[in-house]
Amino acid sequence: MRNLIKLASIGALAVALSACGKKPDGTTDPDGVGPGGKGPAGATQGGANPAAATAEAKADFEKAVKGYLSAKSDGKVSGDECERVSAEFTRVYKAHGVQMAIAQFNAGVVWDECGQSDKAEPIYSGLISAAPKFDLPYNNLGVIYWKKGQDSKALDMFKKGVEANKLSARAARNNVAGLMRNQYIGNTDLNVFGEAEKSIQGVLALDSGNQAAYENLARIYYDRGHLKDKSYLVLADLVVTQGIRVLKNDNNKESSDIFNIKGLLLLERDNQVDALKTFKEAVRVEPTHVEANLNIGFISIRFRDYATAEGAFQVALKSPAQQKNIEVWLALGVAQRGLKKFKEAEESYKRALKLAATDPRAWFNLGVLYQDHLSTQDGVDPMKEGEKLINVAKGHYNKFIEAAGANKTYATRVLEAKDRIATIDQTFEFNKISIELEKKAAEMAKLQAEQDAAERKRLLELEKQAMEAENAGSAPTPSPAAGAAPAAGAPAGGAPAGAPATPKK
Repeated sequence: MRNLIKLASIGALAVALSACGKKPDGTTDPDGVGPGGKGPAGATQGGANPAAATAEAKADFEKAVKGYLSAKSDGKVSGDECERVSAEFTRVYKAHGVQMAIAQFNAGVVWDECGQSDKAEPIYSGLISAAPKFDLPYNNLGVIYWKKGQDSKALDMFKKGVEANKLSARAARNNVAGLMRNQYIGNTDLNVFGEAEKSIQGVLALDSGNQAAYENLARIYYDRGHLKDKSYLVLADLVVTQGIRVLKNDNNKESSDIFNIKGLLLLERDNQVDALKTFKEAVRVEPTHVEANLNIGFISIRFRDYATAEGAFQVALKSPAQQKNIEVWLALGVAQRGLKKFKEAEESYKRALKLAATDPRAWFNLGVLYQDHLSTQDGVDPMKEGEKLINVAKGHYNKFIEAAGANKTYATRVLEAKDRIATIDQTFEFNKISIELEKKAAEMAKLQAEQDAAERKRLLELEKQAMEAENAGSAPTPSPAAGAAPAAGAPAGGAPAGAPATPKK
């Protein structure tokens, strides 16, 4: 789940100097007296009043802001720019004192933007001592603690920020709500929910168009509706609708968080098609929105759109928090497996195992990868490479069954794994029988060939003998020659043929 804790930034603070002569709602004078009390009017920050500073101080501050904007013209402050820009803000603070505490605060923000919160932290801590009613250092220090996983210290800082400037402290109020919302998800304690709701309502009372407040309120209403009380889903939908309208009226602003929550509400109604479209709207507004990308990925897998799923998960995994999310690595493996990126899929499953060795699901997925995909590739000999691959699959299934144990969550998958192992064993047995049958068939074919050869030899011999015998007994008998003398004893000019000869007396 995306955390809605915000870091106050320079962009929101540089505007303070342009408010000179005005007294916005909720400002206080240097002595903490409300509007109309003593002290100069202006954009006061809990006792640090840059609007009342000298012209020289304002000019120096403006110069520092211009230096910051110039450094960030390429989209970020980095390298030597971090040191130079932060040092310029610190110089303004040291030159003009606590009324320019905002300059020192910006020095800390620069280090935060550069990813060096270790250098920002002492700056914020020092400001809390020098300007105890300046709420923003409390807020940003709380964010640093929160990112370290020190939720209790973070919440304490946020609450102190609210106390420091009760009539403003919008960032701190929103962050109280964000952190309380996380607690509510863990224990569904209605007291925690009530405190978070009250904090957000306090922000909206000060600023009816506050984007973060709408995002936080819609989120905690969705959470309560999703986890416990469905009626709160209706309230979440109303806040989403109102938030979209308010932001649109404010120079056509859009919120990726609100689009994401709208998508979650559509999923509650099992409208996956429109939910997917809405999550894509969130990504359009903020391409790196972690939760929206995760939601796109999970829905795309259901639609077998593995390419979209893989891309969305890879964006989400750029978040350090998601690098430790086993669900993302498992889902990424499924998407890669569907794209036939088998090597990458195996690596994703192994990453999941490294994160949670006792979670059995990666073992099952590895089994499926080897049995259903790697062993059935074109060019894989079922009797050689195929057997090796499904034997690896069998090992993965056995590890899955062992890791799953008696956990009822995986009972159905355990049965499936056992069935797959049985199928693999049957394949081995079938292959063994097939090999024996092939061997016997080869032997019979050889014997038949030998018998056929012997029979052909015998027949050829008989044929040869017959031909020799025929040639020996078939010489021609001579016939009488034309004009030959009559046979002895026959009278010359003898009786006509066929007449009996008359003997002499």
